Amino acid sequence: MCGLSGLVRIQEGNISDIVSMNSVIRHRGPDDEGYLLLDKQGYLHKMGGNDTCKESLTADFKYAPESRISENGDKPYLLAFGHRRLSILDLSAAGHQPMSYLEGRFWIVFNGQIYNHNDIRAELQSKGYQFTTRTDTEVVLAAYAAWSEKCLEKFVGMWSLAIYDHKLNEVFLSRDRYGIKPLYYWFSPDESFYFASEIKQFTVCSGWTADMNRSRVCDYLIYSFTDHTDETMFSGVYQLPAGSYFRSGISDIRRDRNGRIRSVKWYKLIRNQFSGSFQEAAASFRSLFEQAVSEHLMADVPVGTALSGGLDSSSIVCEVNRILRNNGTAELQKTFSSCAADERYNEKRWMDIVTEHIRVDSHIIYPQLQDAIDTTKKLIWYQDEPYQSQSAFLGFKIFGLARENGVKVLLNGQGADEYLGGYGQFTAARYADMVRQFRWCSLNSDIRNLRKIRPIPKATLLRHISFHLIPSFLRGRLVNITGSADFIRKIVDIEKLGISFTHPYDVIPVKMNSVPEISEHLTFYSTLPKYLRWEDRNSMAHSIEARVPFLDHRLVEFAYSLPDDFLDKDGVTKRVMREAMDNLLPEKIKNRKDKMGFTTPEELWVEKEKPDFFRKWILEAISVTDGIIKPESVTYFDRLVKGEVPFDFTYWRIILFSEWMQKFRVRQ
Repeated sequence: MCGLSGLVRIQEGNISDIVSMNSVIRHRGPDDEGYLLLDKQGYLHKMGGNDTCKESLTADFKYAPESRISENGDKPYLLAFGHRRLSILDLSAAGHQPMSYLEGRFWIVFNGQIYNHNDIRAELQSKGYQFTTRTDTEVVLAAYAAWSEKCLEKFVGMWSLAIYDHKLNEVFLSRDRYGIKPLYYWFSPDESFYFASEIKQFTVCSGWTADMNRSRVCDYLIYSFTDHTDETMFSGVYQLPAGSYFRSGISDIRRDRNGRIRSVKWYKLIRNQFSGSFQEAAASFRSLFEQAVSEHLMADVPVGTALSGGLDSSSIVCEVNRILRNNGTAELQKTFSSCAADERYNEKRWMDIVTEHIRVDSHIIYPQLQDAIDTTKKLIWYQDEPYQSQSAFLGFKIFGLARENGVKVLLNGQGADEYLGGYGQFTAARYADMVRQFRWCSLNSDIRNLRKIRPIPKATLLRHISFHLIPSFLRGRLVNITGSADFIRKIVDIEKLGISFTHPYDVIPVKMNSVPEISEHLTFYSTLPKYLRWEDRNSMAHSIEARVPFLDHRLVEFAYSLPDDFLDKDGVTKRVMREAMDNLLPEKIKNRKDKMGFTTPEELWVEKEKPDFFRKWILEAISVTDGIIKPESVTYFDRLVKGEVPFDFTYWRIILFSEWMQKFRVRQ
């Protein structure tokens, strides 16, 4: 887990941009630093930085830096790679990057982890490839040398990477299947091509201006959508899409008329219908889950786990405990949790069920309002773009707690809800499918059982089913004239933003007509991408590697292949997973139907503890945003405090939007 920087110039330029880009993400990799520069004569120059370890500077491997970049003055170059290393595997100086392979033909800057690198290493060795390190980075380079872009299909893990082929003079960029690791790009005014792990790296480059992407700002303010397209809230800054790659000669990198590079989608979730029984599915799920967790424990540094008391994190904690016990490990697993003093928001009773079931070294934080306020300006900087609620703050604090306790890798349950329907997202779509097939008896029976567990009003259920029965092109329009977005439009000046009013669904290529489509929608667009961004920034802010075993692609693809009612039926979500975790989880956790996850008592904070403070913050947002946030937002907030409108996070989006504009000096 690391951070990378890179740029390709049309004409030679100085070193200041690449050094600045690398310096601003020191938090992603404080253990080592490295650079690769290509001059116009075609010569490569290997350099270190202030954080380059002495062992790297004196090593005899071929990619070892020859000197520190500060000693080379204002050396001009056409291409530059920069890297910050967080040492997780093979802690020796041999893990230094940029790393080379095949006598310096291939060079890489790599962020992530390939969990099956030992298997790939063995396969490559059988073909005659040789290795000098224990790193997965060297395996990635050798795999690319052997199979070109086809190597991506062999990798199990998370990554963003850039490879320079010195022989062909071309650059190759890639991102993992689900976008766990970030990779952004931007073209400067002189058409130089920049890429980086975080958006803030562009803000320190020559030619940068922070211009607002008004369409994505509207999506955020009105609908609470971010990260659902390859665009960001900064105009001209894009993400390389999840499961995509880009290859180009360095003299041929151009953006199209929309500002994008022409990336290739190498990964697509394909449904191969499972034909076995429910019990067979559960057994297969359990096997794949055990393999994923085992591989995600691979590290040469201390590993911990996040525990929220929900089904997902509890499964990981219990499985890690089983593995450690089977391996005869005496040291207790360290778990990290967030709790609340107010019982309405407290999950500790569920965490206690898990920690009493197995022996762990438990660490807990109790979030406080003042800490949330004091952390906001710092957190918006780490996050690059606004987030939606204080859940991101909790993640930030939990990773900080882990770091304080000597943990450098933290496993958590992110990702399972999206493809297993953890919040009941699949129910209405299943019912709509039953309506289309005239399965009235099955439908009535399922609804009766659902309402025993979740007493949903019949009118609400009918509305949700109807949503999946109407044509896709009408859904965004329907949402535009109903629901919470209606009042939000009255406090955001759309005309001042200067855009036409559309719903984010209109720009997402996957619709929501069926359970598989909803799964794909949530996993690649509407939900998971923003959570992965929060997690990446929160973990790396504390120099911690976050790992997500539930996003092992073999596990995701298996669940995607299952019949709908294996996932959701009779009011029971994640059915196959619950059955798979039999005899692993405490019975109360396995059968738990409610879930909060890591939550803060925001409603209490806003309505009872400091309403005047937040009201003042709203007033400031009106001024800072130059009227994008209308004065009517104060009236809305007052009604929120009085309980005249339902509590939601609109107030917080307004505040964070203004903080983002100030922190990054965003222009309208």
